[in-house]
Amino acid sequence: MSTELRVGTRQLSPRDAVFVYDETDRHLSHIVAVYFADSTRAAPLDAEQTLAWAHSRIGHAALFHRRLRRVRLDADLPYWVPDPTLSVDAHVSFERPGNWDDARTRIAELASARMDLTRPPWEIHILDRVDGVPAMPGETTLVVVKFHHSVGDGIATRELERLLFGTEPAPPVRLEPARPLSTAVRTIAALGYRPMRFVAGLRRFRVAREQLRALVETGAVREPLPERPATRFNRDINSALTFHLTPIPMREVLAAKNAAPHRVTINDLMLTTIAGALATYLAEHDETPDGSLAAMVPMSMRGIADWDSANKLTQMVVDLHTDIADPIARLHAIQDSAGAAKKRTRDPVVQRTELRVETAPALLLRAAGWARAQRRFDASPTVPLCNTTISNVPPVTDALEFCGRPVTRAVGALPILDGDGLRHLITSQGDEIVIAITTNAEMMPDPEHYDKLILASFHELAAALHAPH
Repeated sequence: MSTELRVGTRQLSPRDAVFVYDETDRHLSHIVAVYFADSTRAAPLDAEQTLAWAHSRIGHAALFHRRLRRVRLDADLPYWVPDPTLSVDAHVSFERPGNWDDARTRIAELASARMDLTRPPWEIHILDRVDGVPAMPGETTLVVVKFHHSVGDGIATRELERLLFGTEPAPPVRLEPARPLSTAVRTIAALGYRPMRFVAGLRRFRVAREQLRALVETGAVREPLPERPATRFNRDINSALTFHLTPIPMREVLAAKNAAPHRVTINDLMLTTIAGALATYLAEHDETPDGSLAAMVPMSMRGIADWDSANKLTQMVVDLHTDIADPIARLHAIQDSAGAAKKRTRDPVVQRTELRVETAPALLLRAAGWARAQRRFDASPTVPLCNTTISNVPPVTDALEFCGRPVTRAVGALPILDGDGLRHLITSQGDEIVIAITTNAEMMPDPEHYDKLILASFHELAAALHAPH
């Protein structure tokens, strides 16, 4: 028998609170996951069925039953508090957009809309009977799940989807009473001890920074370049987000991986593929940058660092070596850069230099978020650290289904940001890998052409790996 899900008051960790303080209309902090269920042999759904499904599943996670409560004047970190007024109907929508172009426009709209944090930070949108989905025959039902990034990261999404689209029944939910007096006392206490913790944290940071400098001087740790040449994708966002999918058969990816004369990962192949496509796209527009571009690549810290937060990802910077034309040479160089970035991220000294956020007072985190939001990119010849985002989310091994329909594909739609207007999210489910691309028509008016460049770049790399060595 399922155990009870108890939902109480819990304070956000500083790492999770950053997603609240950093959010503006131009810098969104949410996760959008899209699930594709084969509806070819199923009857059309209706709104009542989808609401009944949602009611039956939301007992699986506390995020569905709590909302954010910020402390007055942000004197301390915010809290998650139970919401006894939850109306599931207000969080679930049902529609029939018709074809894939209409559906992906709707997904782009959802990815571009800021979440209302005065209510539980989640939404589920059902898009039924969609025709013409790339590499999917017949009609498809899309389930768009959206939640705020302060709730968790992309890896946590995979656990959530296993519960939402699995067969395990949800347990009953018990909301614990709010304790405003205890949170007020905690806030008052924090005004005294958090500044002292921050000062102690600064001392530890200075020591770790000196240790890191020594590691860099000896070559034990390789630091990323602080700036990269800006491209058309590293400007301010002034038009609507667009969403595009590029599926690649898994058998072709595995064949290329197995053909390599040395060990490569699927992530190495995808980074090299995207690097080639990005270099070609810019060259076609006579915009080849003066130097190599780099990608921000999230890395899970699970099993590496003991973080008391729902978000357990850190951001690596990987050189894409877009200035190398030969695909094999580019693959080798990206492997080297990715390996150095992983080694740097795993180093205990580097981890200690990044612990400042854990002791920073809420007001300082909020001020840092405000300062980041003021930066403009349109006139800058460079961009800090990286030019694009390439995120790779591991697959779910369990069979998933939605209202009796098998879920055959899971992708994500990353919101674009000022300075980061081209983002890639790589997922794999079943017999394919899918690269979900978000950008906008001002920066990329021809995403279908970029899709062809990605496939051409992959096929060029695969052919080179299959050639006699």
